[in-house]
Amino acid sequence: MHINVAVGVLIDSNKKIFLAQRPKSRSWSGWWEFPGGKLEKNELPEEALIRELKEEVDIDVVNYKKWVTRNYAYEEHNVTLYFFKVTQWNGELNPRENQKLLWISPREVNKTTILPPNIFILNALSLPTHYGITNISETPKEIFLTQLLKQLEQGLRMIQIREKNLPLEELKEITLEIIRICKPFSAKVILNSSIELANDLNANGVHLNSIELKKFTKKPKNMIVGASCHSEGDVKIAQYKGIDFVVLSPVNKTISHPRIVPMGWDKFLKISNKFDIPIYALGGMKKNDINHALDSGAIGVASQRDIWSN
Repeated sequence: MHINVAVGVLIDSNKKIFLAQRPKSRSWSGWWEFPGGKLEKNELPEEALIRELKEEVDIDVVNYKKWVTRNYAYEEHNVTLYFFKVTQWNGELNPRENQKLLWISPREVNKTTILPPNIFILNALSLPTHYGITNISETPKEIFLTQLLKQLEQGLRMIQIREKNLPLEELKEITLEIIRICKPFSAKVILNSSIELANDLNANGVHLNSIELKKFTKKPKNMIVGASCHSEGDVKIAQYKGIDFVVLSPVNKTISHPRIVPMGWDKFLKISNKFDIPIYALGGMKKNDINHALDSGAIGVASQRDIWSN
């Protein structure tokens, strides 16, 4: 049997999230979850979201956005969860099923009390849907910085500086310039490979390649750590080591590695749905691939070329 479920991730102006405790009359009673419920026959996920939030907590949804879709396989049935970010509603939240309700910062949630499929959402909430990777080796510096500013104005909120061919002093200079440009937008700047350099330059984080991932032992405090993965085994290692997010590639054919056979969306979906770590799709990604990525279990797309050309 296959069950489809619409789930509302309510986020208030203070970036707190809304959780409901499952009542004693239901399975997994006492566990906390994001509100939502099963789709009825011929009902769209968006319709189910609106209906369920009215039935469960007595609100009328005003502003929502379809987010990631996740699939889970259990012994008795398979489940597809359609997650929506809900940022505006009318009415006061009321426990219409006599359940306990809670507003809480995602970082304060005790993950041992949350329904297992919801843990992924807690891990993904602080990450944007687009992850831009610099490409200064193919674009003059001044043109790239103009492109960067344009994308920041359009909503880009996380950038990886990946310039392996730049001399160290030039890399430091361009990193500081990018950090300066990104700061007014509160955009995260992630530096490729060097934890020490990322720390020295006050970058928000570091991005490890798959070889560095295997050698990685200790996660630095107050620093985002991402990693590049090319297989299910890589993702498993990243999750075990507490990496914040990964990019999984290549999904499609790429200019940089034309001889490598891409995994395709079907394999990407199978891998992504086995783990709670947030995953970006990488490899021939275009901005308009975002919906395909979200439907395949990714939290978004990473791009080194297309993202700067639009």
